[in-house]
Parts: sequence; C-alpha cells; structure tokens
Amino acid sequence: MSETAPPGSTSPDARSQRGGRRRIIRWTAAAAVLAALAAFAAGPRSASVAAHRSGDAALAERVAGLLPDGQGAGGSVGVSVAVIDHGKVTRAALGTTDGSTPVTPDTVFETGSAQKVLTASLLGSLLDAGRIRLTDTVGGLWPEYTFADPAVAGITVEQLATHTAGLPSFPPDGAEFPLAMAGYLLGGNGYSVLGDPVRTLTGLSGYGPKPGIEFSYSNLGYAVLGETLAKVDGRDYPTALRERVLVPLGMEHTTVRTAPGTPDGAILPFHTAGTPVVPWTNPQWAAVGTGTWTTSADLAAFLAANTAPNPPAALALTHTPRAAVADYADRDGRIGLGWQLWNAGGTKVGWHNGLTNGSRAFVAYTSDQRAVVVLANSTRTPTEKIGFGLLGISAPEFDEPQTPHPVLLAFTVLFSAGVPALTLLGLVRPRRARLSRPLDRLKAVSLPLTAATCWLLALRVGEWGHVPGVVSALGAGLLAATVVESVRRWPALPTTRGRRPWLRAVTFALPTLPLAALLCTTAVITAQLP
Repeated sequence: MSETAPPGSTSPDARSQRGGRRRIIRWTAAAAVLAALAAFAAGPRSASVAAHRSGDAALAERVAGLLPDGQGAGGSVGVSVAVIDHGKVTRAALGTTDGSTPVTPDTVFETGSAQKVLTASLLGSLLDAGRIRLTDTVGGLWPEYTFADPAVAGITVEQLATHTAGLPSFPPDGAEFPLAMAGYLLGGNGYSVLGDPVRTLTGLSGYGPKPGIEFSYSNLGYAVLGETLAKVDGRDYPTALRERVLVPLGMEHTTVRTAPGTPDGAILPFHTAGTPVVPWTNPQWAAVGTGTWTTSADLAAFLAANTAPNPPAALALTHTPRAAVADYADRDGRIGLGWQLWNAGGTKVGWHNGLTNGSRAFVAYTSDQRAVVVLANSTRTPTEKIGFGLLGISAPEFDEPQTPHPVLLAFTVLFSAGVPALTLLGLVRPRRARLSRPLDRLKAVSLPLTAATCWLLALRVGEWGHVPGVVSALGAGLLAATVVESVRRWPALPTTRGRRPWLRAVTFALPTLPLAALLCTTAVITAQLP
C-alpha cells in the first residue's frame, strides 16, 4: 500500500532541495559580501588633494587653483612645489603620499625625464674640465664596438644631448619595445626589459642625422649619452653625477637607484588616484630618468644655481641654444644641452618635464631670475600647466581635459563590474544567452577567468580618481559569486557540449590562454608594487 502526502504538504525530497538551494544562496551571498568588503577596504579610492597642505599657505592656494580636480577628489594624489624668485625659495606641498600620509616639502619624488637636465649638467662639467668635446663621436668614444652603420657611429655628443641624432626613442626591433609598452600600460617597470643602450646603438642601421630634420626626442640617445659620460669620467653614472653635480650643489636627497624599490622618504607613484604603479628602474638607462629620485628642495637649489647672475660654467654651457625645435616654432623654440628654450612674450624660458608610469615632474627657469619646480605622484596632475601658471606664462600647449575621456570612465565601470555581472548571469541563466555556447566545464572555467582578468585589468589601469571605489568592490563581489556558482555546477556538467568537441576546446583555448597570460602578467606586476 503506497503512501501519499496529504494535500498542501511538501515531500521530504522537495524540502531538502529547497533547503539546499537556500544554503547555496546563503554561501554565495556570504562569499560575495566578504569579497566586496575586502575589495572595498583595500581597493582604490580618491581624496581631495587640497585637503592636506603644508609649507607656504599662499603658494599652496595658488597650486590648488591650478589643479583640474579643484577642491574635490580626482586623479591627483600628491604635489610638491617650489618657486624661486631672485634666489628666494618658497615651497609648498599638497595631498598625500599614498592616500593617507600627507606630502611635505621634503617628500622624495621620481624625476622622470626631468633627469635629463641633470645629465646635461654632468656633460657640462666634463666639457668644462676638458674631458670631452661636443664634436666627439660615439664611434670614437666607443672604439671597442663595431657599428653596423657608419652614420650611427658618426653621431656626436652634441647631437645626443640636443636630440638631433636622428635616433628612435626606444629600440625599434625585437621583443623589447612591445614588452616595455605592455609593462608601461599595466603599471609595471617597462624599462626593466631594455638592455645595454650602447650595444643597441651598434646594431642600428638607417638611423642618424637627416637633412632638414633637426629635433627628434630620443630616450635611447640620452641613455647612450649617460653611459658615454660615465665611461669618460671613469666611474658609473650615479657616482659621476653625484660627485660632479649633486654634491657641489648640495643636492643630498637626489639619488639614482641601481635596484628596484624606492628610497627612504619616497612617495608611491600612481597612474591615477587609487592605482599605484611600479617605479621605473634600469641603471643602464638612468640618465633618461629611470630609478632617479629627488625633492623640490634639491631641484630648487639646482635651479637657483642656474639662475644666479654668474652660474657655474658647467651649468651655463647647457643654456646656449643649439638647434631649432619645429614643434615650438611660434615660441622661437630651441634646444640647448637638455633644456627646451622658449621666448615667451619677451621672457626667455628654459624648461623640461618628466613622465613615468605614475609620476610627473616639471622644472623651468626664466631670464629674469625666476624658476619653478613641480613634482607629482600621479600622471593625472598637469605639472606643466601648474609650473607655467606659477611663472605667469600662458602655455596652451599643455592644456589638459578636466576629467578623463568618457570612454575611459566607461571602460573602468564595464570591466570592473559589468563583465563580472554578465559572467555570473552566463552561469546562472546559461540558456538566456542565445549567441553563447551551452554551459559545460570549459565554459565554467573560462567565464570566471574572463571576469577575473577584466576586473584586475580595470583595477590596474582604470580611472579610479573619478570612478567610486565601490564599483570595484561590487565587481569583486560578483566575481566571488561567479566562482561559487561555477564550483557548484561543476559536478553536473559534461566536459564539453556539442557535436564537435575539438571545436569547443579550440574556442575555449583561443580567448582563455591570452586572458590567463594577461592575468598572470598583471598579478606579477601587482606583486612588484612597493
């Protein structure tokens, strides 16, 4: 005699299934909430730069007025500024080193390419000492090397120092450039993959000075110049620079690192607020501005010496105009040894800027004994605009948008939260996606991997100075829910579904392998952060 459940009652199996579903929902929700809270606590966030100030109050107020973020949160993190007027130095600092610790006028920043004017000053010292001539050629100074192209061997020291050597900015061949760019885009040390610049130069053909083309900015050229100056001096570049330039000028906080990391008292570099990046380091390319750090006080001392009525001969040699710069023809643009030279409404200006993964720098001096230093630990801080603005010089060439392009903001939201939401939907409701393949184990793996890669990519390169960090936290929660759901469904899924299993495997591998490589690369870069 069979038993039947009374009307309105529920069988034990049905109750068990409902209870199991509730437990799964609770575990999924718990994982999502915990992941979201952890991501929110450790994730990107932005704070008002102008809220933290030190040094001269009036100067800090002027700098705050020149920031694109105004008084609110945005892409800027920390700024250190020095203004020199006839030898008198005024300094101020705004923002934080890492989102919490206030910047001070003594905080150490990356120099980036602003280092090139220090390299040029080292050249000036060796010229003044008679150790080298501007007409000396690379081939003559490196006789132990055989150059593939006589035109490259004939490049002079002056052409290296004035960017008139007709050289590319980076090695043009091989895997170095794409690897360096990938490292740069993801916030890594892109320069770490670049080898000996002199040996790179020996293998180049088809380059060299070209008639009618005077100025062509080249990091490779300055890297070769730095190695050449070190050889002529008989010491490595950091030692030669320290003894010939830094010590005489009292620049005791300016350093060149020969190993990864940051010096004591240094500020973390940020792509934008909330997104720290790896500082650049490569001793063979230090003359370009990799692994080079300084303070606004040190650069103020350097500029004060440059603007003195009778500057040291080594510095004075760098100020002489030597070649035209077509991009700044309306400014009567010229290039000295390192310095960009302008005529700005009757005022002669020498300047140089610098940009790394997460830092910007600007130094400038005028013919009326004024100068300015602007150091920032975010690529979203317009140091050139601030510097020229403090000198009272209009420089529309360096105008920048107040906020990032809407496409970049949309990318940040879509990749950090949108993709995890869509992948979770693809697991929970696989039949709703008509253009997608049926759910199987291959798809159960590729979906969370895709979501994790996109989320981490957005975390590394997203515009978190203008997108709330809660968006990243939401994406982390959705990603955790996706992983839980994938694990839950795994036992009941076949390895593949469809009439052509080999094709399913191919369609799984094609997107998954590049995504996995990107995920691993991003994870390695993240692990290298200070």
